[in-house]
Amino acid sequence: MNKRHYLEIELYQLIQKDSSMFEFIQNGSLDGLWYWDLENPENEWMSPKFWKVLGYNPSEKKHFASSWQDIIYHEDLEIALKNLKKHIENKNHPYDQVVRYKHKNSSTVWIRCRGIAIRDKNGKAIRMLGAHNDITNEKRLEEKYLQKSNALKAILDISLDGIMAFDALYDNSGEIVDFVWTMSNKKACEIINIKEEDLIGKKLSLIMPGNFIPLDSIGGQTLFENYKEVVETGKPKILEFYFAYDNIKEWFENKAVKYNNGFVVTFGIITEKKQLQLNLEQIVNEEVAKNNQNQKLLFQQSKLAEMGMMLNMIAHQWRQPLNHISLIFNNIILKFQKNQLTISEANELRNNFQNQINYMSKTIDDFKDFFKPTKQKSLFEISKIINETIDLIKPSIKESRINLIVDSENLIEYFGYKNELKQVLLNIINNSKDSLLESKTKEKYIKIVAKKVDNNIIIKCEDNGRGIDTNIIDNIFDPYFSTKISKNGTGLGLYMAKTIIQKHFQGTITIQSNNNSTIFIIKL
Repeated sequence: MNKRHYLEIELYQLIQKDSSMFEFIQNGSLDGLWYWDLENPENEWMSPKFWKVLGYNPSEKKHFASSWQDIIYHEDLEIALKNLKKHIENKNHPYDQVVRYKHKNSSTVWIRCRGIAIRDKNGKAIRMLGAHNDITNEKRLEEKYLQKSNALKAILDISLDGIMAFDALYDNSGEIVDFVWTMSNKKACEIINIKEEDLIGKKLSLIMPGNFIPLDSIGGQTLFENYKEVVETGKPKILEFYFAYDNIKEWFENKAVKYNNGFVVTFGIITEKKQLQLNLEQIVNEEVAKNNQNQKLLFQQSKLAEMGMMLNMIAHQWRQPLNHISLIFNNIILKFQKNQLTISEANELRNNFQNQINYMSKTIDDFKDFFKPTKQKSLFEISKIINETIDLIKPSIKESRINLIVDSENLIEYFGYKNELKQVLLNIINNSKDSLLESKTKEKYIKIVAKKVDNNIIIKCEDNGRGIDTNIIDNIFDPYFSTKISKNGTGLGLYMAKTIIQKHFQGTITIQSNNNSTIFIIKL
């Protein structure tokens, strides 16, 4: 049986006498014990586990300090000896450090080495009691974490966006009052022109107080209020704002998401993009204004064309009453010269004359009403508008020997611009009339049907003219496009009809055609 080492015997005796020694050993969660004779520093007892952790058979090793000093990393030995000296000189200086040993298989073993000096009655350190804890696994995990952390940091640093992370700071009532920086990537530091080491652990209000000032670009809210909402609700936020504080004057796009007890925010400068957007908006507004002006000109051209057409109709419609008036005058003069004009005949001729004048006056009133600008909507009956439009062109339709058929449901009402609907109907009916005049159809007709289907009003205008070629039907509503053989059309009528229906009635106008008929369908 091996003789026990005197230091081992002495340690056991010490533990029996001093309970603090037992507590020290117990709290160490030990992977090895050592007990060192400082008066004879070459002598040091190491427990069997001390050597087993390092891969050695305890029986192979002698209880000398040089035994472990030969396998500890040289630079770590220097640290341990320096700490030993400080602890011997001052009992309040802890002897506690992490050192590396060479395992028997040449691998590295990380050891946390702690110790306490045993002093005589005069306070002189005469022994050292120490404990080892193997923390190799922890160190390997730490290295892996550090590698991942460094890799993540490298990835974040090559990001074109600024990235920052914050922890929330609460007051005694549990209210978020500030945020503290925990991370900032390279791009973020460049944007705000502050080094990362000057940010970490600092309050947002101290470094960038502009985050607590209301911004017009986000409706008078502060960035702090938005970040606080992200943390409290857990809902991410995307903001676009102009920031002109803390030596910064830029437009930013900002995305914030909750993370642990705070939030992470990514952000980038979009000043150039915003300027391009503003320039584009200005260009678009200018183009819209030009387009509106062109639209007005097209409307004006269309109105002038319709006015010329209406004047031709009026002249045509006045021809007959003017002839009738001329006959009345000739009859009056003839009877007057022959002294044959009686009072009753004069009254009859006068009434006849007045009827012709009233007819001509009504024609002018209809003309004026059609071209009267109406900027306010009104409630009107669809059938009444159809009949009033037909009255404007009935003589021309009749003279063209076209049968006009109207099938309109009564009491279909609509709230809108009635004269503009008349203009649309007039253009479509005239288009149908011109198509019929250019066709060889014998029994010509135009049929207008109006009815309510669900919540929509459907107006159909059908003619049995020559139809529209499928190659050009898609262009029929284009400005300045005309199919009239005589080439006397402006090409604006159907374009204006579609524009009016779409813009002023929020409806649609479509066309169906074949060799025998054409149908315009208006949906309001």
